[in-house]
Formats: sequence, structure tokens, C-alpha cells
Amino acid sequence: MTSFDIRPGPACRPASRRSPVLVVNAPVSDELARQCDVLGLTLTNPSVFGQGKRSPTAALLAGQGDGDLIRTGLSEPFCGFVELGDEGIQGVGLRCLDTVRSGGLVLSLSTATAYGVDTMGLVSEAMRQNFHVRSELDTQLIEICLAEAISNAVIHGNLQIDGRLRATAEGFESFRQTMQQRLADPVMSRRRVEICLVPLGTGMLTIAVSDQGGGFDLAKKLTQSPAANAKSGRGLNLIRKAARSVVAEDCGRTLVMTFAH
Repeated sequence: MTSFDIRPGPACRPASRRSPVLVVNAPVSDELARQCDVLGLTLTNPSVFGQGKRSPTAALLAGQGDGDLIRTGLSEPFCGFVELGDEGIQGVGLRCLDTVRSGGLVLSLSTATAYGVDTMGLVSEAMRQNFHVRSELDTQLIEICLAEAISNAVIHGNLQIDGRLRATAEGFESFRQTMQQRLADPVMSRRRVEICLVPLGTGMLTIAVSDQGGGFDLAKKLTQSPAANAKSGRGLNLIRKAARSVVAEDCGRTLVMTFAH
């Protein structure tokens, strides 16, 4: 277990008394308006947002999965980014809304977008801006754990590809072909990957990475020791050693990592 000193930045403050605001960088359909009403979200657009004397403290930016727009949503004054699909924001996890109310940061993307953009780089940049970790070494260790969790959510969770295929040259080619086929699948490619970062008081940060795949048995995985020459299977054990705690929720579809001093 590694010791960290983590403090939330100015953009991340609890907003429990205010409903999250969805700032939509696209035309608003009746269906999207209905979804927001059901979820208790206030709808607005970039031209209106910020014109008042007080900006919402729990504003989520929503739009197409463009790297620059995602970066904007992960920067002040926003608390995260939600990708809009053909189905609007259907499928967005309630954890995302709870996270922004708790002063956290969220990212909700389709699998295709999460694979296509530098998701890890964008989240890492936002984490460095919003949560002040004591040392560069601590930050890098958290980033390694985060990268492993995102990769698992995309590849093993939503695309349901066995990482052991990469153990041989022939298997790697099969892995590559399967990856392209499943990214082209309209069902698998639209499954969401969601990343929620929540400060839990002085020196504590919880990162939850969720997918919409079949889930897995974390306890069983952690009892398995990969062979010395294995090309995969070490990531979860690395996370367990680095984090204060690692738990799986929703039948293994969400990995929750807590880092603390």
C-alpha cells in the first residue's frame, strides 16, 4: 500500500444542495430534455452558461466525443464531460451524478470514443489540475493504476476480448482483428466507459472505472498469480499493491480504487 497526500483543487467542491447542470454543446432534442427531467438535470447551453453572476458549481458539459471538447469539460468551470449519443444520455450511470454532487470529476464516453481518443491522457491532465497529489511519483503510480483500469474496461469489459490472445504473435493478430470487428459493432461500440474521481477528505481520492460488459470476479482474479513470463494478468495485482483498497461493484462492472495516506 502506498501513501499519498491528495487535496481537491478549486474546481471540485461539493454541490449537494444544487442539482447538476447539463451544458449541451449540441441541439437539444425532446428526448434529451425528457431524460434530463427524469434525472433531475437542469438543461442549458454554452451561450447561456456563465452569463449570470454565479456559475453552477456542478456543471457537466455534454456533446460529441471530440478530444478538445472533452478536455474543456474536464476543466474549470465544469465538473466533467458526458458524450451525447444517438440515444442522448441514456445509460449514463447515477454514480456520475452523485460524483459531481460530491465535488468530484466525471467522464462518460462510448467505448468507440474511449478507444479513439487519449482517454488516459485527458483524465490524467484533469486529475493533475483538480487534485493536488504530493509528489510526481505518487501521481505517476495513480496514473498507472488508472490506465490499467481503463484498458480493462474497454478491452475486457465492453469489447469482451480475452487479453491472453496477445501471448503469441498469431494470437496478437487475432486480438487486433477482433478489436476492430467489435469496435465496428454498433452495440459494443456504444457501451459506456465511465470514470469518476471523488475526493474523500484530506489525503484521500477514490477513482471508479465502470463499463457495461459482463463483469468479473475480482476476488478470484486476485488469487491467481500470473506466470513469470506472462504477457498479461498483472494489472489488478499492481493496483492492489498501490491502492489503499480495491473493490468491485455491480458484479465486477465497476472497479473502485481508493488512494490515501
